[in-house]
Amino acid sequence: MILERGNMWDAFGQGIFMITTNPIVRKDGAVVMGRGIALEAKTRFPTLPFDFGDKLKALIPYHGDGAVGWIGDYENTPIWWFMVKDHWANKASLDIITYSTNLVDVLFGDTDSRVDLNFPGIGNGGLAREEVLPIIQQLPDNIHIWEYA
Repeated sequence: MILERGNMWDAFGQGIFMITTNPIVRKDGAVVMGRGIALEAKTRFPTLPFDFGDKLKALIPYHGDGAVGWIGDYENTPIWWFMVKDHWANKASLDIITYSTNLVDVLFGDTDSRVDLNFPGIGNGGLAREEVLPIIQQLPDNIHIWEYA
C-alpha cells in the first residue's frame, strides 16, 4: 500500500477509483451518498447513486457479500465501492473494513491495476486513523490510500 496525501480526485482516470460507502438504498433506488467522497462522486456523476443502487439490489439480501464491487465506468474510469458501514447513520466498522480490505487484496493484490481508495473509516466514519492503519497496511503497493490534505 502506498499512502498518498492530497485530493484523490487528482488521480481520477489513472486506474480503478474506489470510494468508501454504505449499503443503504433509498426508496427511489439510489444509495445514500451524503458525505465525504461518496457525496463528491454523487455530485460529479448524478446517475452513480442509482447505478450503485441497482448493483446492491441484485445482492439483496445484503449479508456482506457485496463489501467491494464495481459500480460502473464514468468518464472511462471504473468506479468501485468499498463498504465501511452497515448503515449511513452508523460509525464505520472495523470488521467491515477488514472484510472489504481482504476482498481488495484478493481482487487486485496480484495485478498491475492501480487502485485509488480514500482512507477508509476515518472522517465521517468516525474511526481513528490508528485503528484502521494496521488493517489496510497489508495491501500491496498497487493500492494507493488517500488522506485528504
